[in-house]
Order: sequence, then structure tokens, then C-alpha cells
Amino acid sequence: MLFSASAFMVPRSPAFTSNGKDRYTTMFATDISEGSADATTVSVDESAVAAREELLQLAKDLNSQYGVILIDSEAKDSFRKAVEKLESVAELSADPSSLVGDWTLVCSLSNNPATEKIKIDTSKIPFFNDGPVRDIKKTLNDSVEVLQCIKFGEIANSIDAIDHVINYSPPNQLSSFLKNIPDAIKDLDINPLKVSDTKVVLKHKAEIEGTVPVIKTKLSIQSIVVNVAGESKNLEPNGGDVLGINIPFGELLNAGSFDTTFLDDSMRISRSKTGPVDQIRVFVRTEKKQNDIDERAVDEDDDLDDDEIAEGNGDGVIDADIIDTDIDAEKESTSDDNNNDEITAEAPSDIEN
Repeated sequence: MLFSASAFMVPRSPAFTSNGKDRYTTMFATDISEGSADATTVSVDESAVAAREELLQLAKDLNSQYGVILIDSEAKDSFRKAVEKLESVAELSADPSSLVGDWTLVCSLSNNPATEKIKIDTSKIPFFNDGPVRDIKKTLNDSVEVLQCIKFGEIANSIDAIDHVINYSPPNQLSSFLKNIPDAIKDLDINPLKVSDTKVVLKHKAEIEGTVPVIKTKLSIQSIVVNVAGESKNLEPNGGDVLGINIPFGELLNAGSFDTTFLDDSMRISRSKTGPVDQIRVFVRTEKKQNDIDERAVDEDDDLDDDEIAEGNGDGVIDADIIDTDIDAEKESTSDDNNNDEITAEAPSDIEN
């Protein structure tokens, strides 16, 4: 006798079909035959976890090989398929507050239908993966970081601002770019201004337009700021704004949007479309900010503990004996000061006599 479980529908995050409608993936439970010992049950949660880990590992591997922007056609195809696989089995959180924070771009691709038939195989490009070009490419990949900083506005009680930050930390020596060079020039200083960090910040006004079936966020650029930090006397160690440009009519001329199709505590997928170009990005939550917050909290607790040891008895009540001791010590110090003043005042008369 054969039992067949009925099909069930799992909603899938939109993959931006031509008609704009959401797509669904039909998943069938495994037929279970009587007496069969290999019956399996497909778990959607387990599939989502596996797909997430697969995508994250692939994104990191592609980043180390190509950087944050993919141009190799085979790499783009594998990245797109991994993204669509996760979107097909994972449920999206409808809480936009989970977006708030700093996110580091791991990997991204852009597709233009007009050039989709043009295949790029970087392995066949001369010197692209060998020699000086490979060294320069790797150094630039390690020196450039792209962040998306999503901010919550207390007045708006919602997300109201998003900064796109391109962070570049220039190397100091020529050997950082080129490995096989003569010893005489490998330590050549290529950063005479001692710039330690350069940031180009694109500041946007943001608005959440919807949360179902995806979190849709509208953007309008407001200004561009260039911040430079360095060790020379002309630069500030912690960074200072050296250029700022306000963009007029940003809401009308520079409107854009992106959809969040997957989101959890530490990873998210973003899709956007600029004209005919489709873009897919995978971000991971930046840990530095949270670590800094935790460190500050620990420092504040340590300072509080020191104050409690000096002024309290451990029960939140200030010890009266300590207060009396402090007052007596202050009186003695004041008395000594007065005596010293008197001696100083009488000294001239003694000299005159």
C-alpha cells in the first residue's frame, strides 16, 4: 500500500519576474512506501539553514578571489543561483527594525539584459590572475570596504537615514602592491601624506514603503562627504571632513530603492534595479560597532565599581564614616593652607627687622 503526502506551498521571496508577481516553490514530501526503512522528511528550516551557510561561504570565497563586485560570468551565475536557492526556502522577517545597524558588503553582481549574452571568463584574460595584476587586485580588495549604515530616527520612529560608505585604507609601501620587486625599491613610501583612512560617504534620506512580501526601502541622496584621517600634521588622527557637497532636489532627481529578500541577525540579501540593470548584494552585520558598545559598557561598569569601593558600602548606601573622614581631611588641609599663608605674610617684616 502506497501513501503519498499532499503537496504544500512555501512562499518564496520575489525573484523579480517579468510580470512582477510573487513566485512560489512547490515542495513535495517524500512518498513513503509500506515497509520502507529510508523514509525522509524534508525540513524547510533545515533547508534554509543549509542554503544560508552555502551562500555565505560562497560569497566569502568569491570575495577573496574577485572582490565585492563580480565580473566573471561563471562566478555571477553560481552566486545568483545560491541567492535564489536561499530565497526559495527561507521566510522573511517583516520587522524592518532588524535592518538597523552597520552592514558590510561581502559580494554583489549587476546584470544588464543588453549584455547578458556576453560571457566574461577572467581565467582567460592575460595576466589577470597572475603576476603584478593579481598582486594589485588583491591589495585593493583588502584595502577597500563597502558599508551600508542604516539608522533609526527617534522622531520618525522608523528608519529615516542610510549612509553608503566606501572606506579605503591605502598601503604605505610599494611592496604592498607588488611582491616581486628589487629590494632597493620595495620599501618605497607611496603614502607621503600618511593617510590612514579615507571615507566617501553618500548620505541618503530613507523611508520604509512596505514590509510584505519583502521589505521595500526608498532612498533619496542628500549629500556626499569625504572624510580623511592620517598621521601627518595636516590631517586629524580620528578623521575630519575635507569635502561636503549637498545634492539639491535629491528626492526628485536621485530617487532609488532596494528590497530586502532575506534577513536574519547577521546576514541579509538586497535586490535593486536601476534602469535595466538588476543588482543583488549580500551583506553581513558589522561586528565592530557592537564590540565597541560592549567595551564601553564594561568600562562604565568598572568605573562604577571603583566609585562604589571608594564611596559606598556595597549596599548602595554611602558610609557616613567615610564622609566624616573626608570632611576631617578637608578641614586639616584647609588649616594647613591657612597656616602657610600666615607664615608667608609675616616673612617680609622679619626681613625688614
